[in-house]
Amino acid sequence: ARADPDGVTDRSYERLDLNELVRQATLEKVPMARKKAIDLGFESARREAWVQGNALLLHELITNLLDNAIQYTPEGSCVNVRVHATSPILVEVEDNGPGVDASERERVFERFYRGQATAASAPSGSGLGLAIVRDIAAGHRGSVTLGQPRVGPGLLVRVSIPGALAHPRKA
Repeated sequence: ARADPDGVTDRSYERLDLNELVRQATLEKVPMARKKAIDLGFESARREAWVQGNALLLHELITNLLDNAIQYTPEGSCVNVRVHATSPILVEVEDNGPGVDASERERVFERFYRGQATAASAPSGSGLGLAIVRDIAAGHRGSVTLGQPRVGPGLLVRVSIPGALAHPRKA
């Protein structure tokens, strides 16, 4: 409901450092990852990654991506989170779980739809996570794409959000 454009009551957008927001959300998920012996990594952008956004909603976007990656990735696997200070700013969550078949890549953004591989690997879940992620990204003039990880099986989720102007440097 928070991500639904008609349900958003706090429309306050502010300048946010996406590096810090993603880092904090990743740290919050360390206990969940440890329970499954998942190596959870975070790579900050090498420079500032400012966006104009709603901190609560962007936090929700990131934690939904991390929840999905950790839940559907087998024990002893890896989940990597990266921020790229490009134009637009990119947030990537990459795992080596079951992935999403190319034929289902659009459907997994539908509310309550769960892909075959994810439903088989984790019986719990409502099928709302990626729908929420896409709604929040769209509310920030961004987008979400799914792809193959750089190496091996799994899933690479890439969220792009237009950057904000950098803070002026103080002399």
